[in-house]
Amino acid sequence: MDWDPEILARLRSSREETSLRLKERTISNRGASQPHLPEIKMVVGDWYTDELGNRARMIYNPETVEDA
Repeated sequence: MDWDPEILARLRSSREETSLRLKERTISNRGASQPHLPEIKMVVGDWYTDELGNRARMIYNPETVEDA
């Protein structure tokens, strides 16, 4: 089976263009959808058993709790 070099060249260039467009779209979407957010420090407490017998842990932000 013979391959036409012109068709292969066109196919290769169109595939490369599609790949570049996809990369550009991915990069532009990342920038718009992921704004910079401040880091939130959280504290995870010790395990305890609640009133229903379930094992649980308290997770809280120490800046919002008075007795942390």
